[in-house]
Amino acid sequence: MINTEGMVADTAAKIYTDLCGRDVPHKAEAGEYPQALWDALSQNGLPLAWTGEANGGFGADYDEVFGAIWASAQAASPVPFAETLIANWMLDRAGLAPADGSASFALSGHTPSADIPFGMHADKIVLFDEAHQEISLFDNREGVRSPEQALSPDGMTQFIFSGHLAEHSAKTELSRRAVEALILTVRAVQMAAAMEMALNLSIEYVSQREQFGRPLSKFQAIQHQLAVAASECAAATMAATQAASSIARHKDDPEKAWHEAVIAKVQIGHSIEAVTVPFHQVHGAMGYTQEYDLHHYTRRLWAWRDALGNEHHWSKLLGAELAAVSPDQIWKGVTTGKWAAS
Repeated sequence: MINTEGMVADTAAKIYTDLCGRDVPHKAEAGEYPQALWDALSQNGLPLAWTGEANGGFGADYDEVFGAIWASAQAASPVPFAETLIANWMLDRAGLAPADGSASFALSGHTPSADIPFGMHADKIVLFDEAHQEISLFDNREGVRSPEQALSPDGMTQFIFSGHLAEHSAKTELSRRAVEALILTVRAVQMAAAMEMALNLSIEYVSQREQFGRPLSKFQAIQHQLAVAASECAAATMAATQAASSIARHKDDPEKAWHEAVIAKVQIGHSIEAVTVPFHQVHGAMGYTQEYDLHHYTRRLWAWRDALGNEHHWSKLLGAELAAVSPDQIWKGVTTGKWAAS
């Protein structure tokens, strides 16, 4: 299970409990950004949890920070907490100072632009430039923000890097696979947490809603749907936990955690397909309303599933790589976490 205990995780959970009630995600979608929530996270130093002490952070244990990310996803947090953690981690690994304010991230691709999660709210953008092996910090407030259509309530913005000068740049020893490993693991933790919340909402609803004089939870068809969903949620949590543990073990060389991160992304991507339909089905018409909380989780699940490539994308990459090694090497990777290609 994801570690939800310790100073960082406990502090984050308290902040989200106090300042991210069920009305906050609804208000955020209506245009009311929860600045008080972000200020509380920032004042407690949580966006710097993965930044080293020498760089102004406090270098918290990876496991504990994943617990804070879990809390943010369960609260359907409409602020870029996880994104800022990742961005500051990238800056720290390049020896650069953390972002002043909130931040998001991008990985270089075939075009000079990228879709940025929380791009309408993040103050800074951190770019991993694979071709030049550099990490650069851009001021998002100076760019032209172009909102993109996105499933997630958090939104997406396209940022065009050509024509913009970076505030700071530095060479990094991080590989693309190392950065991918952290991002995929963070998304896996978020997806597993959101999936659990959607399951809890579904169980609560069918336990209270009655039809033909008895709760929906007493109908065998409903029980079957939620039993399947619960098993998928358990598998997702275990996959996310395995990936998070691998990142913690390989914090000095996160590329070695790439396989577990990819496996978690693939497993949870398939789980999302299996659970979101029954979650909405058991709620009936209520599950499709704007006022009810369910869509804050299912829409984020669909968006996070596609972020940085969906399960089909990563299945192809992983399959092509493992096809080139012997079966005993694959089994060793599955059972010990020591992959031949790492």
